[in-house]
Amino acid sequence: MCISLFILLLLITTGDFFSKQSDDKLIATLDSAQIRKEGLKLYNANCLSCHGVGGRSTSFGPALINRIYYKGNLSDRAFIQAVNYGAPQRNWDYGPMDPVEGLTQTEVAQILAYVRSEQERAQKR
Repeated sequence: MCISLFILLLLITTGDFFSKQSDDKLIATLDSAQIRKEGLKLYNANCLSCHGVGGRSTSFGPALINRIYYKGNLSDRAFIQAVNYGAPQRNWDYGPMDPVEGLTQTEVAQILAYVRSEQERAQKR
């Protein structure tokens, strides 16, 4: 999807908030399907245990395919900040979210692209 590639490009070029290590090479070699595929791998390694398969929740974390986390309700920046810095308990009873350590900004953007694609798929059901 073009929107996934747009999100990745926007997030990477947003200034000093994002690392520029090898992002230019990544953008040149990935299309949106590849971005989501990499995002799925990263999601499974870093988010699955709390947010479940396809963002459908577990007993440890909320469903990311819930409307309150859709783009119109949760900005891409807020999503990224939650991954990088954690999030206080607000819309769930699971306690606060801890930051996810060890991810580059490109990897966070790939996870976001995957989650947004799952949200779009859930909206169509």
